[in-house]
Amino acid sequence: MRFVPLSLNQILNSLPICELSMEATGSKMRLNSITSSLWPLRIFMGATFLYAGLQHLTDPSYFDPSKPGYIGHLISQYAMGSPIHDFLFGVVEPNAVTFGYVVGVGETLIGIATLVGFLFRIAAFAGLLLNFSFFLSATWNAFPFYFGSDIVFAACWLTLLLTGPQAGQSIDSALARRFHALGWLITRPTQVIAIAAPTDTQPNQVQVPLARKATLYPKQVLEVNRAFDRIKQQFVSHSETQTIIEFVRAFVISLGVDRTDTPRLLHGLENLINRSGGEGS
Repeated sequence: MRFVPLSLNQILNSLPICELSMEATGSKMRLNSITSSLWPLRIFMGATFLYAGLQHLTDPSYFDPSKPGYIGHLISQYAMGSPIHDFLFGVVEPNAVTFGYVVGVGETLIGIATLVGFLFRIAAFAGLLLNFSFFLSATWNAFPFYFGSDIVFAACWLTLLLTGPQAGQSIDSALARRFHALGWLITRPTQVIAIAAPTDTQPNQVQVPLARKATLYPKQVLEVNRAFDRIKQQFVSHSETQTIIEFVRAFVISLGVDRTDTPRLLHGLENLINRSGGEGS
């Protein structure tokens, strides 16, 4: 007789189904809700940078040394008391016009990229870098520090950098679907393997729907399922042992079947079950 845990059904039935069952689609909906709520921030940051860039590029005084609004004069003012004062005076100020065009073009491109969601995270990082530079120069002497806008803009860019663009609402999303190597461009929902506890109508069945992420590696998922099905065939008459196998299947898939340790887990599981079966015979 093969060893099987006689109390497994009692343990499963004592656990609330609502705590064991979580749909991957629900996780996706929560993530979409969070990222969609960032639309106002995304629009504000993108529109502000687009406006600032176009204003700098179309303002004649910004590149005219004879005008008060010349960028070189502004840099000289910002350098006073700035922690990067040597860099501003030694590098930026002598090349003020070049840096002015870099800032103007950079702000314009960052604004457009943020609004349309193209290379969104790169744009957010560039915006973070630009505003942090402004914080160390243009608004460094603002007191209290929160009177300066650049530290606030930097925090906003950091938020957008960490969250990434909304899936399905950006060019990056289309690129990530077309080229899996560009998956880092967007934020993917955390996938959860659904495990439903046995009910009265299905006393010995554990449902393990595959997470949506499994579509990225169908071959490996197929191999894992075949391996587990092969193991289950040895225990056709032992429903509780099959229940344990289904839980282990869910655990292995939740690890990510593209991991190199999955074959070892499967091999070890098969050996363990065979050995337990042989000892209990």
